Amino acid sequence: MSVNLLAICRPANNFILKRVKTTAAVQNLLEGVFTAQEAAFLSGIDAEIAFDGGWKPEKNELLVAPTTPAITAIWDAALGNIPALDELNPAHFVNEGIRALAVVVGQGDGRHVLLQNFSARQILDRRIAFVWDGETFNRLTAPSFSIGTALSGILTADAVKFKSFSNIKMIFDLANLYKEATDAQIDAFSVHASIRVDDVDGFKAVADQTIRKLVNAVSTKGVLDSYDTAAISAAAEAQHFDLQVGNGKIIFPADRAGTKRLLHFLDEGFYRGPLSGDAYITNSKRKV
Repeated sequence: MSVNLLAICRPANNFILKRVKTTAAVQNLLEGVFTAQEAAFLSGIDAEIAFDGGWKPEKNELLVAPTTPAITAIWDAALGNIPALDELNPAHFVNEGIRALAVVVGQGDGRHVLLQNFSARQILDRRIAFVWDGETFNRLTAPSFSIGTALSGILTADAVKFKSFSNIKMIFDLANLYKEATDAQIDAFSVHASIRVDDVDGFKAVADQTIRKLVNAVSTKGVLDSYDTAAISAAAEAQHFDLQVGNGKIIFPADRAGTKRLLHFLDEGFYRGPLSGDAYITNSKRKV
């Protein structure tokens, strides 16, 4: 069974699924290309890990995130009436805002959508390209693009499966799964009874993307509510972590590096090697 090539577009703020009109021969070709890429994508995979922003998968693992309303709308359209979808406009191809190419494969409840990232580099009419015609190369002048060489993810009815967050976020907005703390959230965090931040404005000034993600993670997990200062101090001592405490409160450093280091510790991203005793920071955490 041949497949229909679809384009997930985002020319403005909303996703739009469009049909890429192709010949029957191209449809048959695409089926083989995408199914081969799916086989390569799933080769060796024997575990699926719920994505929370804190774990980088091993070679045998896939990350799984729940769908958002916008992604669900794409799913519904992809499994709906394909001929009724708007067609990709070749006359304004560059302005279509294509985020991904996709095809639907499988039957019944086993249907799923295979996803490829799409970038401007795949639009061939933005550069000089040549096509073999007869016995000579002619310049390609019609609107043209290339398909990718690998999948970026697989979409099911209720989940997005992927290996690289940096790749999948180029298609879908999954920021709600890996939030950065806002200034208001930093204000709330800074007045927690267990910590002391002497300069909240200074804290915000040094709070880069990593610090804001760590503030959100520590707050969301309720670390400061689950463990009192004494318990945190004991853990720091066991790890030989230089934790500053005054009047029963954890004192936050004023500098970015010190703040980041402390937040990594509170988020359990700090550890010492059991053999060398060297200190490490890790963003890959998974319970065993």
